Amino acid sequence: MPKKLKFIRAVALTLLVAYAQAFLLPSSLLAQSPGCDYNPQAPSLENARKNFKSLNYRCAEEELNLLLKSDTLSLEDKSNAHILMAAVYYAMLKDNTEKKNMVMEQFKAAFKAYRDWKGELDIKSPEFAQMMQEAQQQVDQEVAKEPTEPEKPTVVKEDKEKKPTTMAVTGEESKKEKKAWYKNWWAIALGVGVVAGAVALAAGGGGGDGGGTTPDQPLPGFPEPPAGKTDHGNSKK
Repeated sequence: MPKKLKFIRAVALTLLVAYAQAFLLPSSLLAQSPGCDYNPQAPSLENARKNFKSLNYRCAEEELNLLLKSDTLSLEDKSNAHILMAAVYYAMLKDNTEKKNMVMEQFKAAFKAYRDWKGELDIKSPEFAQMMQEAQQQVDQEVAKEPTEPEKPTVVKEDKEKKPTTMAVTGEESKKEKKAWYKNWWAIALGVGVVAGAVALAAGGGGGDGGGTTPDQPLPGFPEPPAGKTDHGNSKK
């Protein structure tokens, strides 16, 4: 009886070790991802694709995330990185709902960055290609719904500091002004002479030798006319 018990224990232990070698050890080895072969300071799309093709999806995802953070990445390269990331999620994720959401998200980000992307897919699958087409249609619908901003009319700014306009004085206008000034001058002189004469007559009428005539007194002299002209505007002889 004890011999049989020992034999049963030995058989059970053998079966347990065989099961562990057949199922548990390979699973644990596969769960360990190999070392990521990429430069964190200089991630590249080509190296990420190399990791993807070698089934190292985690490393490809890490490198693509670093690459998408670069400010110097062109729109086309950014689109290529999102397309490759969609392939990574499609191959790595097992849950269908999560896989579709993540793949569609990457496809839409790719077409928003570069709508005219026409590259080659890294996964040859009708389902994967169908997801890409659905993402294209969704991006087109979202862009069509976006309101377009009306064009703002161009406003011409007026110069607040307007310079005063000066009008040129012609020769004829200057002559007219001078002539008008002379006329006013002679009119003033003539008025002064008339007033002075009237004052002199009034003063002479009250004096004299017995109400007779008084000797003539000279009237105040008129102002000298301008050179070259007489009191009638004629030139001196």
